[in-house]
Amino acid sequence: MNSQRRYILENIVNCRDLGGYPSKYGVTKFGRFIRCGTVIRPTDEDIQALKKLNVTTVIDLRGDFETANQPNNFERLTDNINHISLYELNVADVKGAKIELSDIYKVIVDTYKENIAKVLKTIADAPEGAILYHCFLGKDRTGILSMLLLTIAGVDEDDIVADYQLTFTYLEKFIKNHSDKLWETDMTMHYSLPQTMRTLIEYINQKYGSVTDYILQTGVTETEIEKIRKRFF
Repeated sequence: MNSQRRYILENIVNCRDLGGYPSKYGVTKFGRFIRCGTVIRPTDEDIQALKKLNVTTVIDLRGDFETANQPNNFERLTDNINHISLYELNVADVKGAKIELSDIYKVIVDTYKENIAKVLKTIADAPEGAILYHCFLGKDRTGILSMLLLTIAGVDEDDIVADYQLTFTYLEKFIKNHSDKLWETDMTMHYSLPQTMRTLIEYINQKYGSVTDYILQTGVTETEIEKIRKRFF
């Protein structure tokens, strides 16, 4: 049985499994949810590695601008590819802008409720097999979705924050070696500080009651939440 947390691939960055986290329902199983970033076209070897992990569903969280300029090329992996944006990034609008990551995250959860619901409903109804979801570097939009999924799985907040915090560690070398591929040159915008995710969770708790309450308010049903939870165990 697979029990690998991090997958070291050629052109797929920050690729990690959500398995192995303790929760009030048990321990999350490996090979159910895989998070990553796709800055460069995946190699054939990357695709074969994901096929061995039985990835049958791909969810691309990037905006139209990004997907048009950098297709994820996962059609070689599965025909079940879903593009549901959690943030419409336009480089011309944001490059050089000074804004806190936590503020961007608040905008995402407040204004992209409909698409967040679409993502979660897609996961609830996905066929058997692993679900791979990604954005650009696999940090921000991917990090928010990971927080929602791990909350559904009953994982403790400290582990959710730790999962987010790992991101910069796994991206740091790539970012320094491939700065030409990045729209943001301010290194601080690539950090995944624990307080950034804690601030978001606190914001959701204060505004919506809890993360679970927020998910329900997007339009996801209790039945769909339970279907997602069952995929973890």
